[in-house]
Amino acid sequence: MTQHAIRIPLRLTALAVAAFLLAVAPAGVAATTNAPIAATGGMTATLPLLGTPLTVAITLNAGGTISGVALNPSTALSKTKSGDDFVKFTNTDGSVKVTVKAKGGQLAIKAKAKHVADLLGNGSWSSDVFATGTKSTAMYTVGKDSSGNPTVAIGTVTTPTGVVWTPAPAPVHLLKPGTSKSADKSKGSHATASGKFTWQGFTKTLTISVNVAKDGTAGLSITLSGRDAQKLNGSLASLVAGRARTWSANSCAGTPVTVKYHVATDGTVVYDGATGGTATEKKFANGFLAWFDKGRTGVFVNLIAQKDGTSTLYVLGRAGDCSGKGHGPILGQGWSHWQWGPPNKTHSKPKH
Repeated sequence: MTQHAIRIPLRLTALAVAAFLLAVAPAGVAATTNAPIAATGGMTATLPLLGTPLTVAITLNAGGTISGVALNPSTALSKTKSGDDFVKFTNTDGSVKVTVKAKGGQLAIKAKAKHVADLLGNGSWSSDVFATGTKSTAMYTVGKDSSGNPTVAIGTVTTPTGVVWTPAPAPVHLLKPGTSKSADKSKGSHATASGKFTWQGFTKTLTISVNVAKDGTAGLSITLSGRDAQKLNGSLASLVAGRARTWSANSCAGTPVTVKYHVATDGTVVYDGATGGTATEKKFANGFLAWFDKGRTGVFVNLIAQKDGTSTLYVLGRAGDCSGKGHGPILGQGWSHWQWGPPNKTHSKPKH
């Protein structure tokens, strides 16, 4: 699935953008995920492993760090290593390995086995994708085609009221050693199925992929990904209605922070203040930037008038970027542009 970018011109001083994007994170950071992933509270998936289903349930705390991973059956694998953003498990002979990760805009479960046959079968997945109080669920199947290459398909998906599931065309990506380019042959074969969840202008992507390496080892990856990005389109009056709006996240210290704003009748977005810490605010034509943590946590809000007479409200947050490595300019773009779109991870292969 290809995500297209909408670039929104910003007329900001280099100083303001640098403050939001390039500063170094403070010491003692805790947050590892962005707000939308943290808000899910985790996810649960049942994996077909060696003919016996293994259920992996991940729990995230409010800051997005992993607070627990429960396996069923609990004796199937043993934990070998863990941190705030990952936990690794393996069986007695090392033939099966499972890793869970929660970092940035992704929450993932990855399994590795000696052969693709060890991963064949039906599985399930569930998560409160948009923190509505009701979980979305999906069924999936891992198989093989007539040539022995892996296949994966997402079956029945259920969502709470207001949440829409849109499957991507299948197959999204399938490499076959006999027909792929020489650069791909050494990577074996790969199959992916994915789709988007949308709700109130937010988007998250569920991706399930299977990879078979040249040596025959196979990996299964289940990933929920999404940025803190909201896009609402409608009449100016509909966006003004209700007036008070709030963006919330956790600072790098783990403190809840909020930025309050509203859409005004003159077609601008007005900053109304912040809670949880001292925020720096920079206004521009129809919107503003507001940030905490020297730019590690913050939000960009803008309102764009469309040619058809409607208006589009863009709310783009930044949180969980607390490793100290930084991103440079916004999502790799220059200071004069903002790139819109959830992470394009559809074609990524499981890495173990």
